Amino acid sequence: MAVNNPGVGNGVEVGAKRTFSAEEKKKMVEAPGNVASHRTVFIRRSTQIATFLLFVLFFFMTTVSSQYAGGVPKNLFMTLDFLNTIKNGIASHHIAIYAIGPGLFILLLTLWGGRIFCGWICPLGTSIDIGDKLLFRKGRLFYSKKRSDTRKYRNWKYIYLLLGLGSIVFGVDILTFGDPISLITRTFTFCFYGPIVYIWNGTIGLGDQVGFNKSMSHLFGWEMSSWQLQHLTYFNAVPVLLIFMGVIGLSGFQERFWCRNLCPYGGALALISRVSWLRHYIKMDGCIHCKKCEIQSRMGCYENLDKRATEKPEHNIAECIQCFRCETICPTDVIQIESRVPASIKEALRLSPKDSAPRPERQADIDLGRRRVIASVGAGMIWGATAKAGADNYQGKMRRYPRNNKAMRPPGALPEKEFLSACTRCAECMKVCPTNALQPAFLETGLEGVWTPLLVPSVGACAEKCTACGDVCPTHAIRPFSWQDKRYKIKMGLANVNQSTCVAWNGGRDCVVCAEVCPYSAVVFRDKFDDGLAKDATRPITDPGNKGRSKRVPTVDEKLCTGCGLCEYHCPVLPDHSIVVYTFQEDRDFHEPTETPMDGFFRKDWISRKEKGKDVEYSKTIEEYKKREEIMGPGAPSMPGSGK
Repeated sequence: MAVNNPGVGNGVEVGAKRTFSAEEKKKMVEAPGNVASHRTVFIRRSTQIATFLLFVLFFFMTTVSSQYAGGVPKNLFMTLDFLNTIKNGIASHHIAIYAIGPGLFILLLTLWGGRIFCGWICPLGTSIDIGDKLLFRKGRLFYSKKRSDTRKYRNWKYIYLLLGLGSIVFGVDILTFGDPISLITRTFTFCFYGPIVYIWNGTIGLGDQVGFNKSMSHLFGWEMSSWQLQHLTYFNAVPVLLIFMGVIGLSGFQERFWCRNLCPYGGALALISRVSWLRHYIKMDGCIHCKKCEIQSRMGCYENLDKRATEKPEHNIAECIQCFRCETICPTDVIQIESRVPASIKEALRLSPKDSAPRPERQADIDLGRRRVIASVGAGMIWGATAKAGADNYQGKMRRYPRNNKAMRPPGALPEKEFLSACTRCAECMKVCPTNALQPAFLETGLEGVWTPLLVPSVGACAEKCTACGDVCPTHAIRPFSWQDKRYKIKMGLANVNQSTCVAWNGGRDCVVCAEVCPYSAVVFRDKFDDGLAKDATRPITDPGNKGRSKRVPTVDEKLCTGCGLCEYHCPVLPDHSIVVYTFQEDRDFHEPTETPMDGFFRKDWISRKEKGKDVEYSKTIEEYKKREEIMGPGAPSMPGSGK
């Protein structure tokens, strides 16, 4: 990949070293590196910007009605994280089939080029670089003349990875809080989406006032009002913002501190990168030991390049994100980055005689030590066991969450224990919910459930035919489902009428809001005799013959109710609604649609594939529901025996 610098190469060799004239040294300073390396850096930066903009575009375009761009899932970046797919699949015993293809692509890319994902694709890595350029470079507000270049923290990411693997044994995922794609998607959803949408919609509104929107409609046929985005708000956003600010702020101490020392996905990619093919070679006969590569390495990859170094030079390919900075700053152009099978592998496979090809620079051992490995895994297991033992955690189907019997999950969610293990807390499901009904849990569902999605009917109800959350979930914590599954099989909970506060039950007044808004005809009104009401409201109840009359009161058909929460959301009684949905009688069992590993790249005819065969599967249920709706609809007469 490297080519010779035009200003280098005519020096006089003395033994194994070259000497350079004053003119050559001047050219080295003016044009370090080589032309090809500068082109590669330009390509890398362009790729970084393009992928980051694509991530942002996909993020804001992922809505209930727009989840695919020409068949390409807009949650593509989430499925590129194969660590999520593997660890969450193992913990929950449920693999997201459609995420296998994108994950395999990143795995093969890493085997070829090392941590290219970190340096070229990762949106969090790009965000860190942007923050670094705006805040910590020379002339910026938080510029430090010399940031730390210590290598002593680089093993922390492996310790974090081992802690996470230990906790996964008990189905507790702590890696999700540091996973880069989940972290930045969660931050964008909770913290950035709302303010940006507020500004965007305000700009469109201003354009309408000044006549700009009308001009666009006249010239191009654009209806600017349709460009407005839905305003969404979330609980518990502050902790997420503080974590993201910490990730960016750590660069003030050391460039890309998070990527170097803490990122668990980076740690997994680093282990694979140790056998990657795109490696760094140094022609030591031309090295002048300026140590630019060692000092300015973005990830601290180079070591032992001082004249007085007693150890051989090292390039830790496991730490390198292939930014190509070293090749562009080398004055003598002795660093070459080439893709070829390392000589050591050739020798191991007996493909070539010893020393037949240049060797890549050696890499340092991962010196964790047996005790630290055992301690890290053990600590993770202890954390997982402790988190599982909390009394406020899930206590089974009958008891559920002792402190919160309203902790409803989205439709299509795995059984609770598997759901907690599979959910990566990326907030994709919350972002795509059209009613803003899905909100992040904090401690309502114990330590295990922090930032997992909860359906909160008082904020918004589950829309009748919406299936978006199941389509965007990258780990199948929420499985893909059809609207028929949600209508005829899945139950998120059961609505319950509080008779002491309901205006129909407690006052005999006419109120049919809950029945009017229920799309499933699950709210049924019955006649009930109440001797506490006056037959003639204009006369005192104490008058002879004026005591007692019938009232029409709402009840819930347990068979028809899905727990969508529309009745609770629209109930006019405040501050606590009179009809409330609880997790009682929830049912998460249904037949999932068939998927392929390539669906992560392209989902052809996805809607029809999901709904295929559902009419036949639910034919008997449909007939039964129609009969119940005809008999028990809100305007139907009272059921036999339901009167006085």
